[in-house]
This record gives sequence, structure tokens and C-alpha cells, in this order.
Amino acid sequence: MPEDIISGDGNVPVDIDISIEAGNWPDEASLTRLVDRAVKAAFAEIGVAGRSELSLVFSDDAHIQVLNAGWRGKDKPTNVLSFPAFPFAQGGPLPPMLGDIVLAAETVAHEAVLEDKPVEN
Repeated sequence: MPEDIISGDGNVPVDIDISIEAGNWPDEASLTRLVDRAVKAAFAEIGVAGRSELSLVFSDDAHIQVLNAGWRGKDKPTNVLSFPAFPFAQGGPLPPMLGDIVLAAETVAHEAVLEDKPVEN
């Protein structure tokens, strides 16, 4: 059953909805910390301010393959798919909703092994 988590310790500029739908992912607390660190780093890199919302779906290869086929015409799994809600120009104001990001557990783990990196990276 999908599990929804609202991320954040109040220091992340985005309200993050985390949904664990499938796949072998870390526990809720670990995912929340990982997502918060990644979002902080991304926002620091591009220099944005303000608040917004973001949806992250942690899933598996089977689910992301269906999405990849439907949206991109590629009938194979991929590590991540992103679905922006609104256009965003770097340096511009944040839109109210950034969009959805879907990650596939098996592909992310496989790529981490190939690159000799922890999955968290």
C-alpha cells in the first residue's frame, strides 16, 4: 500500500509529499532526511528563494516502465522521470507547484553499483 509522508524540518524551501508505492527503499525517516538534503543542495545550486511544493514517488521498475512507455514512448525502465507542473526559469520566482518526480528502486540501485556509489548519492 502506498505510504505518504510530508517531508521537512521547516528548513527546506519546498513542501515535499513523499509517496512510497513500491520497491525496496529505505525507511520513512531515512528517505525524508535524504530528500531534504537533496532539495536543499539543489536550491542552493540554482540560487532560488521562496516556497513551493514537490511530489516524490518512490516506485519500482515495473511502474516506471509503464510511465516511460506512456509519456516518452520508451518501453523500458529508467532511473527517474520528472513531470514539471509549471515552466520555471532559473533565477525567476518559484511556481506554486514544482511537479512530480518518480524514481525506480531497481534501476537506481543498479546504477549505483555500476558507478560504485551509495544509492543515497
